[in-house]
Formats: sequence, structure tokens, C-alpha cells
Amino acid sequence: MSTPPQVNIPGCGIVQGIETSAQPTVAKFLNVPYATVLERWRPAVKPTPWKGVRDASEQGPMCNQPKSANILVAMTSVEVDEDDEEAYSKVYSEEHCLNLNIFVPKNQLNRSQPLIPVMVWIHGGGYKDGSNAMDLYDSSNLVAHSIKTVGHPVIVVTINYRLNYFGFFSSPELVQEVQSDTRLSSGDHSKSVGNWGLLDQKMALEWVRDHIEAFGGNPMEVTAFGESAGSASVGYHLTIPAHHGLFQRAIMQSGTPTTMTAGRPELEGQRYFNQLCRHFGLNDPNMSGAEKLAKLRKIPAKDIAAAGDNGKIGMFIPTIDNVLIHGDVREWIHDPSRYDPRVKAVMLGDCRDEGSMFVPDLGAKSLKQWPRFLSRYCPPGEEREFGAIYGTPKTDADAVRISSTVLSDVVFLYPIHSTSVALMRSGENRRGDDPLDIVRYHFDRPLSIVETLNLGLGAHHAVELPFIFGSDTTLDIFSDEEKTLSLRVMNIWILFAWGLTSRQYSLKHGLDSVLPADVGEGKQEAIVFTEAATVEKAQVERLSARTIAFWRRSEGWSKSMREEKARQRQRQANL
Repeated sequence: MSTPPQVNIPGCGIVQGIETSAQPTVAKFLNVPYATVLERWRPAVKPTPWKGVRDASEQGPMCNQPKSANILVAMTSVEVDEDDEEAYSKVYSEEHCLNLNIFVPKNQLNRSQPLIPVMVWIHGGGYKDGSNAMDLYDSSNLVAHSIKTVGHPVIVVTINYRLNYFGFFSSPELVQEVQSDTRLSSGDHSKSVGNWGLLDQKMALEWVRDHIEAFGGNPMEVTAFGESAGSASVGYHLTIPAHHGLFQRAIMQSGTPTTMTAGRPELEGQRYFNQLCRHFGLNDPNMSGAEKLAKLRKIPAKDIAAAGDNGKIGMFIPTIDNVLIHGDVREWIHDPSRYDPRVKAVMLGDCRDEGSMFVPDLGAKSLKQWPRFLSRYCPPGEEREFGAIYGTPKTDADAVRISSTVLSDVVFLYPIHSTSVALMRSGENRRGDDPLDIVRYHFDRPLSIVETLNLGLGAHHAVELPFIFGSDTTLDIFSDEEKTLSLRVMNIWILFAWGLTSRQYSLKHGLDSVLPADVGEGKQEAIVFTEAATVEKAQVERLSARTIAFWRRSEGWSKSMREEKARQRQRQANL
């Protein structure tokens, strides 16, 4: 039996990983700490170096979280008896959840090998749930495929970060407390509120930059990739100046910052704070905000997380705290100057039926619910145009179908389009020898096993994930043609990390390759993973010019509404 792989990480210590019998070319190092949480709702700190050899053969704990209704999460999540305190503490830990898993070609541990690209995965889950411990994200087969078949080996790092009430929670009470904390420095974003999850991700990316060379990885060839909230996170890192330079390439799967738009402590944050206080009976009007926070800090993390199980809490979001995030992301996402000028390439994509999973919470499930849905997404006076684009429902089934399409467009496709345009314009300002490559894709293949359940989800949100990682768990549910498609998807993601996908698929015709009104014959530049499990090329933009113009006007209407509400709040404050 071979000796377990060991790596001495300068400044940290020695870790001893494992190699799996199924993929002997790949070494895994699990539960490697990149930070420690010493105090709830405060920045994490770098971990203390360890002495001796640290066992990195088992999954580390994840952030405490409520149960997930997501079908893929349910299929691949860790099961644990919450009444078994010892078992629960191994799976969930507020203090020690900031760990990462490293999947590396075993030959790279030989220092004589050239350094290779690194892919850092940021999982989704609405900033509410998920972890790197999910079987879905086991990257052994992805790395093995990069070695044996593609011939361009990569290292994959999957990270945990703080979620829900622990990572994305704010309120005026919390802002006041943090701002008055003299232990925190105002110069390093330590006084940021409601963005601890994003700051955790930044620390993980900095850890990779500083230490991945010990595993044979090239810290100057890092691809950050994520899905949904993970993809939105990548977008935030691309557009927050203090986070620039953390990676050189990015893959954004079904999400941009405007998919998970940062909220305000006094509005969205206050609502979550009040909900949490009501849940724990802390709604005494005579109790100060500081007293409520002190009591909330003493509540066990398991109970805090469970407060999100009551069905009244949806997706958590980052916070406009005027420390890390300044201003409304829906406005500055269009600004080309905000994007990291050092990023070499960005790949953005969507799933064909993104909105289908969100109809129960955000859509119209019946004709009775349609007027409310329409008033939420259609500006006054635009009803006729809205109907011309999407149709008018005549049945409950119509209401479901149309609201699903609307949610796909407004939450995913239009933000992806807007980000693509801003990125292309940012690339126009670069030097000729340092161009920005942009790749677009569409994923149209539903999962066969989900289709057999007759849920009507189609190629739903996150459907591409099993194909990207091709873990043993998902291989068991794939049809033969899905197994073949998974290998094709892996090829494209791996080659992108090497800077090679863009040579074949990069947009080459400027903005006219994105804007539908200008796309002509021969400009088929998007990668399409088809329902028939093939890989083809098609037009980049699936939204019509008319649809894009509608949502652009809707953005203007939303902005005016926000500004009016802000003026009303200011008038009330002056009374």
C-alpha cells in the first residue's frame, strides 16, 4: 500500500491527504483551514499554524444551515441526526467551517513538475445553504479527466464560507455595534456588515494565492468558478476594487451580482433581524438593539440556523454597507470601469429553464396570483408591451409557464446579458496585447432522472452541476449519453482554465455578437449543450432586442421607485 500523500504548507503546517482507489492519479486534502471564526458577526481571522501532521482525510464541518428544498442538494447532502450532538458537531461548526478541499494530480506533489492552473469552486445555495462536503462537488473525477483524457491537468479547490444568518445578516443595530467596535480597523473592511461570507471567500482566494504552489498549483493561473449565489459572488469579486487580482479567469454559471442584489440594513436587513428576534421571543419594545444582539450571540448556532426553516425566509443577500459595497449594484453593474482589469477571460452561461424552480416562491401558480405577479415585474403603463412579449395567461398552467419564463429573463438572462455587455466594453479599453476573452454558453439538457419525476422543471437551475464535476454519486444517475456529455462539459471547463476554450469559442465580433438586433449570419458564437446531449454553436443572446429594451426600462422604473422611497424615509427622519 502506498504512503499517504503529504504536503508541507509554508506558514501553516504539514497535511496528510488520501488517494482514492477509483482514481489513484488524484490526491485529496480535505478540511484544510483557511480561516477561523472567533466571534459571530465579525471578520474571520487566519488560523493558527499547527504542529505535527494534520489529518486531511475526512470532510470538515460546514456552516450551520437550515434544510434545503433544492432537489440536487437533497440528493447529495450529508445526512446527520441533529439530536446527536457529537455527530452534529462534526458536520456543522460555526467556528471551524472555513475550510477548503484540494483535489490535485498526485504527480504535481513532485516539486520537479511545472506549476499548473487552479480552479476554485464557490458553491451556490442562495447564500443560505450548501457546502464543499456535498458529494456533488467531489472533484476527483474532474481532476482525473484533466490528466488522463484532456492532457491539461488542473487542481480544483472547493471552499466553504459563512452562510445565512452567519454570513449575510445585517440591521441598523448591527451596523451601529460594529462601527463602535474599537477592536476593528476601518481601513481593511473589518467594519463591513452583512458581507462576512464574501470576505470569507476573499480569504480563501488569498489562501490559494499564498499557498497553492506547495501543491504544484500556479497562483497566477487561478480560475474562480461558481453557480447561482456562487456565481454572483464571483461577480462581486470582479467589481469590488479591494477584491481585484484574486483570480485571472472567471466562470459565472447562472448568476451575476444583480441576480443576488445587495440589500440595505434598514430595509431587507431589518426585516431579517426582526424575524430572528420574533423567532426567539426577543421582541420586547423595551429591549435595546444592543441587548437583542447580545442575546442572539448566546443562542447556539444550530438554533440560529433552524430559524430559517420556517418558510418565511428566502434567499439571503449581501449588504450595501458603504464599507465593502457602496451603492446599488443594479446601477454599477453596467459600468465597464468597475471590472477587474487583470482578469483575462470570463465565461458566462445559463440553463434553459432557469425560472422553473422559482415559480413556487416567486411566480404565479394560478390565475388568481397573476395580477400580483404582474404588478411586481411590470412597470405601470407597460402592461401591453409585457403581454406582447410574454403573452397573457388564460389558465393556471399558462400563469405558471409565463411566470417561469419571466423569472428566467429578469433574474438570470437579462443580468447575464448586461454583465456581458459591460465586460465587452471594459475589454475595449485594454491594450491590444492584453485582450479580454468572453465566452457564452447555454445549457439545455434536462437530467433524465429528474424528468422521470414529472415535475415539469426541464433544464432547471443548477442542472449543469452534475455534468461539470461528474462525481461518482452523479455518474450513478446518468444515462449513457449524459455520461458522454459530462466528459464534453469537463473538457470545456478544464481548457478554459488553461486559456484554451476562449481560443475556440470567444466572442470575436464585438458588441454585435451579443446584441440580438445586430447578430447576423455566421456569428454563432455561444456554446450550447443541447437537449440531445450534443455540443453545438448558436447565437449568443436568446433574449430579443425588444425584451432587452423592456427590462432596461424596467430598471429605470425600479430606480425611480427606490429613489422615491429613500426620499420618503428621509422626510420621515426629519420630522
